[in-house]
Amino acid sequence: MTAPTAPRARFPLAHLAVEVVREQDNPPFFALIAIEAVRPADRRPLFFGPVTSDMPVQLHALADHLEGISP
Repeated sequence: MTAPTAPRARFPLAHLAVEVVREQDNPPFFALIAIEAVRPADRRPLFFGPVTSDMPVQLHALADHLEGISP
């Protein structure tokens, strides 16, 4: 995937975090991490993959939906 020293940005999402890694000369990758897992071994990525061009639109749609149903 990427080098451990590559620049990372972490975004909290309730009990999870989305971490975006950008390594020079490679496409960005994201990881979904269970940051509140009880065991440290379970705080590793649950899923990871490349950031695709349609992800910003999908995330905006999710945010709009959540804003519409929030109490």
